[in-house]
Amino acid sequence: MDKDLPASVWEGWELVEKIGEGSYGQVYKAEHSERGNSFYSAIKVLSIPHGKNELNGVLNETGSEAATRNYFEGLLEDCVQEIKMMELFRGNSHVVSVEDYKVVEYLDEIGWDIYIRMEYLESFTEYCAGRNLSEAEVVKLGIDLCRALEYCSKLNIIHRDVKPENIFVSRFGDFKLGDFGIARQLEASMSSLSKKGTYSYMAPEMYRGEKYDNRVDICSLGLVMYKLLNFNRLPFLNMEKQLITYRDKESALARRMSGEKPAEPLQCTPELAGIVLKACDYEADQRYQTAEEFRKALEWYEKKKECESEERDRNAERKAASDEKRLREHAINASRKKRVKKRISSKVLIPLISLLVILFCIGVGVYVKVVLEEAVRKQSQELLELLGKSEPDPRQVDDFSDSIQRVKDEATDIVTNIKNYDVVGKENDVLKYYDADDSLAKVLVYPERSYDGRFEEYYYWDEELFFAYIWSSEGGDEEMFYYDEGVLIRWIEGEDACHDNEYDNPEYVSKGDKYWENALQWKEGGENQNDMSD
Repeated sequence: MDKDLPASVWEGWELVEKIGEGSYGQVYKAEHSERGNSFYSAIKVLSIPHGKNELNGVLNETGSEAATRNYFEGLLEDCVQEIKMMELFRGNSHVVSVEDYKVVEYLDEIGWDIYIRMEYLESFTEYCAGRNLSEAEVVKLGIDLCRALEYCSKLNIIHRDVKPENIFVSRFGDFKLGDFGIARQLEASMSSLSKKGTYSYMAPEMYRGEKYDNRVDICSLGLVMYKLLNFNRLPFLNMEKQLITYRDKESALARRMSGEKPAEPLQCTPELAGIVLKACDYEADQRYQTAEEFRKALEWYEKKKECESEERDRNAERKAASDEKRLREHAINASRKKRVKKRISSKVLIPLISLLVILFCIGVGVYVKVVLEEAVRKQSQELLELLGKSEPDPRQVDDFSDSIQRVKDEATDIVTNIKNYDVVGKENDVLKYYDADDSLAKVLVYPERSYDGRFEEYYYWDEELFFAYIWSSEGGDEEMFYYDEGVLIRWIEGEDACHDNEYDNPEYVSKGDKYWENALQWKEGGENQNDMSD
């Protein structure tokens, strides 16, 4: 323990360290121990008069020791009355609580020490050391101190010195207003021309020595918030200078006291900046007229930000859920694709492909000239060898989609290699291939004529469609449809899905009917696109 610390005037309380010092006294941390537990308070010690110089100065003016004593006894009585006034705030969670006080008179000269025991709190300046308060914390500070000023208003008290040095923080994070050492009751201050308080946070009317009311405290609190939201710079201080001089502060104060309008603080939204600037407006009539009005404006803003934050959280949750659903669906589709590929077997593949092969072979056997019969027979035989097994041969076919592609290629080759086909139409329009007896036919519709803007390729046997291939010239977008006596038996959707007789799938039914109808119209005529079915 520091040997220079004074003795405590309360039994059981020991002063353990000095935690603050001002113009009129010192503040100490005091400890009380009981049953192994320690309790702490802050003890402020005020001296009247404040040193020998003040005593001698008054003594020279009054000319007698008795008059000097009367002068300082009057000052002492004023201080005691203000301490008693502070006791009225006991129980208010936003005002520093005074727990007890004692007055000790000097024995050998005129003078007194006033001991004030208060709740032990962290000073706001220490709380802010090395950190910048968030916008939300500054709003909370404003709301908490507005509540303290509301209570002051009920007791007709003006604090007159709201500044960071007189703000304290509880262990629960609540902000409290303290040091009412220069406060006066409202009726006494209305005619006062005093300029007590700190100039940097002082309202203009108080600085000019005019009559003032509790709106000076609203102005001071607004300036405190302005500084906290403006990189710790008061209005009119240069934001680019690293070191602020005394001359800089004097110049900024002069500009504010002249009525010049300050810029918005830089670390908050325009809405909050408007609230703060209204609180510290040059004209008292333009400020919030009561601390309650100021508090409600801050609470509205706080609620608005909470709602925005909750909405962002909800959007983030919805996005996360959507992303999770999308990933889950992707995984399901990938798994389904694998299952589809595994499910395709000879029981499904052989009847379909055999139908295609038989139809092509019959067409070749009947209509192909002698010089092409062997080539056509060879192509058909290769097709049968490829697709006629119970399981695809892994040396020839990688998967189902590969076999389908090869079937499509072989079908195209068979038709285009038959020399006795008549061709009607032209490229980039509609090309129709007919054999002599009109049994086997192929129609190719170019995107310019297609209702869907895609290539449409239809294969017919005895006037009946058995295969439709729809694709895009841009790639990656193709569909294949296999029909049996006018009924769609398989729809292959690119490389992602294969649908078999899925009549509970509306898209399966609608697309099957659509291309069946389109194929019939193109075969019969369909020279006008308007003739096409939607």
